[in-house]
Order: sequence, then structure tokens, then C-alpha cells
Amino acid sequence: MDSARVDSSPPMPLARRLETSAESSFQIRSRVPWDEYKALPGVSITRLKEIDRSPQHYAYRLDHPKETPPLVLGTAAHTAVLEPERYQRQFAVWARRTESGNLGPRKGQYWDAFVAANPGKSFITEDEHNLAVAMACAVRTHAPAMRYLESGDPEVTMQWKLDDCPCRARVDWLTNVESVPHIVGLKTARDCRHFIFGSAAAKLKYHLQWGFYFDGYKTIMGREPRMIEIVVESEPPHAVAVYWIPPDIIDQGRDEYQKLMLRLAECESTGEFPGPQEDEEPLTLPSWVYERNDDIGELGLEM
Repeated sequence: MDSARVDSSPPMPLARRLETSAESSFQIRSRVPWDEYKALPGVSITRLKEIDRSPQHYAYRLDHPKETPPLVLGTAAHTAVLEPERYQRQFAVWARRTESGNLGPRKGQYWDAFVAANPGKSFITEDEHNLAVAMACAVRTHAPAMRYLESGDPEVTMQWKLDDCPCRARVDWLTNVESVPHIVGLKTARDCRHFIFGSAAAKLKYHLQWGFYFDGYKTIMGREPRMIEIVVESEPPHAVAVYWIPPDIIDQGRDEYQKLMLRLAECESTGEFPGPQEDEEPLTLPSWVYERNDDIGELGLEM
């Protein structure tokens, strides 16, 4: 598109063949296809989080994995930022307009011809394309973010064991900065300010992910990585923030994910995967439901 392009020059790779440990089950590989990654054995942090809801939900997801693909826009933005050289090969932009100026319907002869001309590609609209490219440009012109993205490898798969339990993870980006390994994540958010994103991160349990990735890399490589999160706002002007994840947050994530691992081990040993409630209990309502009397006069205070 003339109005918005992705710089297709590839980032300098960290290493096409990443380091692996002596044990074949402990390894780090870049650009493993998504379907191949999903088929790998081991517990992932996404799956493990299901136990936080209940072991019953975890067991159900083992037999009924979510088939909903990632949001196309999120995937497009992710690819445009981390793998701009692959973006144009993976995505086809539907830009046909009707006489009224509206985007053409995704059906009929024109759509069928468009699909046939782009086999194996993901389809995005012109608006989605422009938005993905704008987010990519915002990140790739942000000096603190590019300190970590100017070299490295995308979509890095890690495999290791925790107390003989196979684990797997897929990190957004792996790089070395001043000889220190860095695991870099990329998130989109409505608001990248620290007090807003921090609250969202806690709600979405990103700290479990950070602890899990940190421990996985350290187990495989014997070195502690530095954890970085790049956050880009999904609406213009696409502000960008870069956060380093301090040890106390990694420790908190580790404590929580390890408790879930223990819960999983218990369930697997007994063969029982209970739901979120094992006995009857009283219902509670949020505090805002109840009336409050804020008249300070009733407190007997002197004015």
C-alpha cells in the first residue's frame, strides 16, 4: 500500500541456530512453526493458568483445546514489528472499495479471486493493515525499544524440565545486549502508562509468564536473562513504553506458577481434577452493592 508500508529489511539475527544444552530435551530454537510448537509435549504457562481457575477447567482444555486463532490484527502487528521481512509474505490486504467508498464485501467473485491469488496467506482489511503498520512504525522508531530489537531472534521456542515435568514456552524475542541475554515481550494495550499497564498485567497474570520464561531460560542455559516488555498502544498516536521486569515481580510469578505446578502434580497423582467449588458456601456480593453512610457528622467529630 502506498499509504503505509512495512520496512521489509530483516533485523540482524542473533543466531540462526540458537544454543542448546547437552541434554536434547533442553533446547532453544527460533522460528518453530506454530502448529509444530502446539504439538510439543510439556506444560505451557497458558495451559497452566487454567488450573488457577480450577483443575477441572485444565483437564477440559487438554481434551478440548481452544481452536480460536489469535486475533488477526494482533498477529499482524506482532509480525510487522518483529518480522517485517515476513509480513508481506504472510498477509494479504483486502482493499477493494465499492462505488460508495466502503470496503468491498468479503464474498462474491472479487473476493474469491482475491483468495485464489493469495494461497496460504492470512487476510486483513486495509484498515487493519494500516493500523498494524502504524503500530510497527511506532515501535521501530522508538529508540529504547529498538535497543532490544535491532538484533535477535523472533518466536523462540524453549523446552526444559521442572522436577521431571516437561515444560515449553514460546517467547517473542531473544537477544543479547552487552553480553547479557534478554527475553523481550511485545504487548499491545489501550494505555501503556505504568500504573495502568501494571494493573492489566496483574489481572492477566503476566508475572507468571515472566517467572516461567526466566526459569526456563536459566534452566537451559545456566544464565539469568533480563526480562523486558515493550508495550505499544493499539490506538493512535500509538505511544510506546519499555519496561524491565524487576526481581520481585519475577519471584512473585515464580511462587504462583510453582504452586500451580504442585496442584497439577497432585491432580495427576490422584486422577482427580475438581472444579472451582467442592462444597457449598455462602454467596458474597461486592462491597459497592451495600449502602454507605459517608456523613462525617455521624462520626461525632468536631468541625
